[in-house]
Amino acid sequence: MYKTELLTELKSLDLSHEPDEDIERILREIFQGGVPIMTTDYRYPKELERAVNNTEEEPLFSTKARISYKPKEFNKTYLRASTPDHTMFYASVIPEGKLTEEEIIYARIVGSAETVDLLRDSLDGERLITFGKWQVQDLISVITIFDPNIDYHIKYINDVRDSYNSHDMFDEEIEKRDELLAFLASEFSNKVEKGNNYDYMISAIFTELVTKNGADGVLYPSVQSDGYGLCVALHPRVMDRLKLVKVLECKLIKNGTNAQLINEKFCEVKDHADTFDLKEIK
Repeated sequence: MYKTELLTELKSLDLSHEPDEDIERILREIFQGGVPIMTTDYRYPKELERAVNNTEEEPLFSTKARISYKPKEFNKTYLRASTPDHTMFYASVIPEGKLTEEEIIYARIVGSAETVDLLRDSLDGERLITFGKWQVQDLISVITIFDPNIDYHIKYINDVRDSYNSHDMFDEEIEKRDELLAFLASEFSNKVEKGNNYDYMISAIFTELVTKNGADGVLYPSVQSDGYGLCVALHPRVMDRLKLVKVLECKLIKNGTNAQLINEKFCEVKDHADTFDLKEIK
């Protein structure tokens, strides 16, 4: 059963010591009695977009596996929603319903911000990025992360928040619930310094626990786009409910505060194909 003392204990942990067992124990105790959490469902033909950095060693991708989730053997550290033992498929998604003028209307922009160092740091230069468009084939249900008392840039998250807040509860229950969800939201929106991946531990272990207990993943506002876009992290078991339909390679050019994505290569992916052949866009 959730108790404020448990959250206090969780907040007091020194994450630099990587107390993964303590984090898992406390989170299990918190959610043992049941805490109401909202979910988002995606169905056919919803599309998700995953961005992957090209490198000098791999300037061109040609296999579905290479632009899917990171294989477990290469997943060595904590990330926002994955642990060293629990890899995830990260993607960007356009919110449901009508968008506001502030919202980012292209998942590609969110994916670039989350993936490319040029957009996160004060750097100029060029990078190649490959975007895979993945179409949902069957129901995918993800935990939706938000703070019940924050106004977000994304209308969909605000709508989820308002629906959540409309539930009748005692004031004491609301206070406890809000305290817990605000903490989780802060962990998922935490900007982590390079090299301090242990600061992802709480959100990563939380994700591991909820996906072990039935959720397909988590949905949360994009940190690198300052909350103007949405990210989703999915458990690898749901990949058979996603179909890679299109692949696009772009060149990102950044100079000061100006950034431009130039489409360079593209292809549609045949059903059930494990490989694809990108062609130059003329």
